[in-house]
Amino acid sequence: LRIVPLSDFHYDGSPELRAALPRLVDRAIDCGPDLVVVTGDLSADGRPGELDVVAAELERFGSVPRVVLPGNRDLVPSVGPPGEARPLPADSDLDYFLALEPALGFGFDDAGADPPAAIDADPETRFSSRFGRLDARHADPQIQLVAVNSTPRLRPAELERAARRLRRAPAGALRIFGLHHGLLPVPGRKLRDGDLANRAGDLLALLLELKVDLVLHGHVHRAHAWLVSDGHHETVVASAGALVNDGRRDASFNEIVVGGGRLEVRRRSVATGEPSVLFQTTRPG
Repeated sequence: LRIVPLSDFHYDGSPELRAALPRLVDRAIDCGPDLVVVTGDLSADGRPGELDVVAAELERFGSVPRVVLPGNRDLVPSVGPPGEARPLPADSDLDYFLALEPALGFGFDDAGADPPAAIDADPETRFSSRFGRLDARHADPQIQLVAVNSTPRLRPAELERAARRLRRAPAGALRIFGLHHGLLPVPGRKLRDGDLANRAGDLLALLLELKVDLVLHGHVHRAHAWLVSDGHHETVVASAGALVNDGRRDASFNEIVVGGGRLEVRRRSVATGEPSVLFQTTRPG
């Protein structure tokens, strides 16, 4: 069983990302995934054109099941470089907003606007119309995956729904939980406000209680993996790499292989395709 988590494309139409995004998808297809999980920040600003390009690239996976989550940049206009973005305040310069989303959201569009323009006026609808539910899920005999939208905060009602689905997972299925924001500080990265999901410690405790095997997230732009235990159950938390980087690390994505009683998390370079093992563990049963 091979799962490919991708994250943080920040696609903005620049020449660099127009070349890098197809290369990332090529590398991921080469892995022969059984499931692709995209953990948010597909776009730089959530603009319809950015999301359309990413949606077209993800269609290249063909019949491979995909779970696509929104990130903060997909839903909330922001400023700042990748990894240091901050939400745009509501009283920001009107000219910036008009440049970001001309006419939409200000009541300036005329009554005869095409339906797609009306759909694209709302960030959540704009995303879900292209990629599906914000609380995405995937279920088959081998995998029970549930995900939640963590922007701007995790919502108790969504967590309750996710918990109910995980409790109904068939025996022997790999239980996976997905979100955009992190749950733990990543070594080598200064922790910034908003990096971690709200009440991350409580969420980890809940996921251990639910016997989740694997947590997938993005946002922090560092490929890393932890083994977390409460003495009764162990959960692997895997942070995805990013297509954008800080100039010191190359773009990357994760590959997770489950089989023969083992779970392995690999980081794959977008430039070379070469894997490096981040984590290996034996799965009970």
